[in-house]
Amino acid sequence: MKNLKNSDVSIEDIPSDVFICRFIEGDFVVVDGNETALHSLKLHKKEIYGKNILDILPDIKETDFFSTLQEAYNSSQMIEFNIPCYFNGNLCRWHKGSVKKLFNGDLILYYKNIELEKELEMEELRYQLELFSEAPYVGICIFGEKFLYANQVLEAILGYSFEELKEIAPIDLLHLENKEEYTCNLEKRLKGERFTTAYYDAKLLRKDNKEIFVRLCIKTVQYRGKYVALASVIDVTKMIEQEQKTKRLAQALEQTDDLLLMTDVEGRIIYVNNRVVQKLGYAKEELMGQKVNIFKSGKHSRRFYKRLWNTILSGEKYSNMIINRTKKGKLIYLETTITPVFDKENKIESFVSTSKDVSYQMKTKKRLKNLATIDTLTKVLNRYAIDKEIDYSISLAQRHELSFSILMLDIDHFKTINDQFGHYIGDVVLKAMTKVVQKNIRKVDKFGRWGGEEFIIILHGTSQKKALKKAQEVREFIQNNIIDDIYKITASIGVTSFKEEDTKASLLARVDEALYKAKEQGRNKVVVY
Repeated sequence: MKNLKNSDVSIEDIPSDVFICRFIEGDFVVVDGNETALHSLKLHKKEIYGKNILDILPDIKETDFFSTLQEAYNSSQMIEFNIPCYFNGNLCRWHKGSVKKLFNGDLILYYKNIELEKELEMEELRYQLELFSEAPYVGICIFGEKFLYANQVLEAILGYSFEELKEIAPIDLLHLENKEEYTCNLEKRLKGERFTTAYYDAKLLRKDNKEIFVRLCIKTVQYRGKYVALASVIDVTKMIEQEQKTKRLAQALEQTDDLLLMTDVEGRIIYVNNRVVQKLGYAKEELMGQKVNIFKSGKHSRRFYKRLWNTILSGEKYSNMIINRTKKGKLIYLETTITPVFDKENKIESFVSTSKDVSYQMKTKKRLKNLATIDTLTKVLNRYAIDKEIDYSISLAQRHELSFSILMLDIDHFKTINDQFGHYIGDVVLKAMTKVVQKNIRKVDKFGRWGGEEFIIILHGTSQKKALKKAQEVREFIQNNIIDDIYKITASIGVTSFKEEDTKASLLARVDEALYKAKEQGRNKVVVY
């Protein structure tokens, strides 16, 4: 058994490589070593005695082992270490051990060969690389402050060769917006810290300065004695761009003035934008899963909806004015286009409806039409409109051999009413009389003011006999109606029916003659001609 000078410490019984070092003039000089250490290094005692420990293992300097020795010397604490040993510049083995300051000021350094452990560690790393590399689109790299390994996929993703990547700090590839966070994380990884986050999304700069989005899966591993990062890299640029495009489209759909609605093939609502909610008064939650007939106004026939569905189910686009009803029951006029959406097998999977609210325009149009066709005082058709109705009735009768009759009505002694009671009362009489007539004719019949106190009634599909009967009913209703409980009037009525050879002029001349005869016979009469 060999003893150290001035020390009772025995080193031959320690089953590890052991050196005793003394701090002399700034170096840690070897003063002893056990046979195990000498055998491992294939050296004799005289070859190590008095030499700097770093000279015995010169390439150990790359690990800054001197600072480890210095720390142990200054602190008197046991310092553990894990170092690679090199021979001719190549890694030959790994050592793990500790160093401690002895009572006499010397350092005892003992370590063991952990080459087998490191081989197992590298086998695990190789297994992880193979596991990562199963997908041909996955880039693989190992990096610390520089890239240590990169596969061909990563080279293609970044546009750099591996030789170029070895000279690049991974952090330098990061876009500025990611750099601070990832720099901090990498520093922690290189100290051995591990993270639970499975994936990271980052923006990188390729060699051509093009920005790309990547998804990283990073693990902290040990590689050649140091903690490094093992990462899989997937280029998700197209996916991110598509997500951004979809997001922008969704925002646009929500902000547009158009009403956008999507249904499945059975008409169940699967999407509405905010404009639908605003215009129709339903919450989105109320509409999801409902059929579109929730908006039905009752203003369209079954035939109308059948034509609509036949068109879109055949794969064609449908455009039309659709009158819907809001949640509060108000009518809304929509210029609508419904477009089928097809799946990969070219089957219809849904329908997209885009609509513009034209209710204001329709009301304006109706108001203008009323101004052009409605008598402002009595609110029945004016002369222009009733004249057009006569033209239409003649055309319809000639094409389809249909019958119709015309009544020409004149309020008896109307001039006397104006002269005696004033034009205001005259207007009251005109309005009251038109209301009486409107209550006693059908909706399909047309009623208009021909001029002054003269009115025309067109009775569609009515023979002369039935027209005479209706004229008598109207005359009696007028006679029996007391206006404002004060004024009582009568009317004379001329009746005629359309004949095959008639023109508008002949028809009007005949009914005018019938009215003249009714007045001639004493008024409050009905005459057929």
